[in-house]
Amino acid sequence: IKCTGNDEVIMTTRPVVIAGAGPCGLVAALTLEKSGGIPYIIYEKTTADKLCSNAGSGIDMAPTAIEILDDQLGLADKDWMKPYEYMHLADMKGNKLALLDLKSLKLKKVSERRSFGFANRSGLQHALLDTLNLKDDDGNIKIDDDRLRCNASVVGYQNMDDFVRVELNDGTKVDASALLACDGIHSAVRKQMYRDVDDPLNYCGQECWWGKTTVKPGSELDHELKRLTVSEKNIVEADRNTSIVVIGTNSKPGAFFSCEIAPNEHAWGYVLANKTPPTANASNDLTRRGGSVLTAEEKKREIDEMVAGRSKVVKLIVQQPSPGEITRAGFFDRKNLDLSYIDGRVALLGDSAHPQSPMMGQGANMAIVDGYVAATRLSAAMKDSSCSGSVEQALSDYDSKVRRKENNIVIKKARRYGKWGASKNRFHCFLARVALKYMSASTVVSEMVSGDKSNQKFVGAMREDLQLKKEVNNAHM
Repeated sequence: IKCTGNDEVIMTTRPVVIAGAGPCGLVAALTLEKSGGIPYIIYEKTTADKLCSNAGSGIDMAPTAIEILDDQLGLADKDWMKPYEYMHLADMKGNKLALLDLKSLKLKKVSERRSFGFANRSGLQHALLDTLNLKDDDGNIKIDDDRLRCNASVVGYQNMDDFVRVELNDGTKVDASALLACDGIHSAVRKQMYRDVDDPLNYCGQECWWGKTTVKPGSELDHELKRLTVSEKNIVEADRNTSIVVIGTNSKPGAFFSCEIAPNEHAWGYVLANKTPPTANASNDLTRRGGSVLTAEEKKREIDEMVAGRSKVVKLIVQQPSPGEITRAGFFDRKNLDLSYIDGRVALLGDSAHPQSPMMGQGANMAIVDGYVAATRLSAAMKDSSCSGSVEQALSDYDSKVRRKENNIVIKKARRYGKWGASKNRFHCFLARVALKYMSASTVVSEMVSGDKSNQKFVGAMREDLQLKKEVNNAHM
């Protein structure tokens, strides 16, 4: 948008460039479309056939992100998330601590249908791509739609007077109105933005084995999962959705989580302390999302050692998948938490801005909220016929000090949870056992979504700010 001296508005055709087609980038794109048809191009480094591939990769979903996806972006009729219904809590020896009935909780819901749950990253990507009409009649990702260009990545940028020049991996230059970097923890955009600054990753001290297990009806695992859902008073209905949380002891440390992401399909993670970060996958295989895949020999040796002496359900879930369905990755965030998320017409979103351990369950939620807020502010600025808004100001407003401060609180809390959850300390293990045994279902849920307060405030502040600007503009008309 260019404003002349007589307040004439000239609309340019420069698109918003989005680096990365994960949930964050797709939410930003869908928000630009819903907010007024702002043109955009998504550049994704992987190929179309691998874009939505993953070996498990489940993500917790909290109220603010669900409200954005369902109510603002139109995903309410998509089967992209499984709500939490029941949660089986136990220790590594198999001793049951509690069976929480989350389905019956009367909660103050942001969404009328559901306020917290668990999603498969791939399933969420498919739902967003479908809503964007980026899939063909056979369900495949379109390769002839100029809005999504796979096998191409953003490697650099240069802020110009009234646009940003984006450089791609093949040397092509694209002039854009703005660049939204949704390219993850190893962001090439962030690397350039802070090329002259010490900006290392921070290893949190834990590694996670994660994967996806298919439960065959009538199998030993199927019978064991059904057995776990029997409470002292009744049997949970047959169509239950039961999540599993297993905490460690000082002799059998670690934390295990498993959630049903689709009928008879569980995504799971096993977190262990490790002073030495595991070696990251050296390839661009995004199925692993930065982790490393095991050989059959490594799986037999390391997985079997890891689950030795653990509860039956942990063994059955972890040992069932093939090596290709299991990944090991370390937990990382950033050492320097005080850096800005913007540079002129360029903004960092999601893990490129504030990577974090998943122990608070907020990484994907914050990324979705970032995509929505940054794109909504951009759209408002680019449609502002009074010329009082600008792309730079919109991104500056996105990069609020309050948001960064609250993000850092969640990041540091996730660090603590990781240390406690994987601890071998006898006292820590005892406290965790007592807490889970006697905490009410409502208390557990409140703690699960506690990190979402930052997202709620961030979205609320954006809506209030844009409404105020609208009222001011109307008053001057």
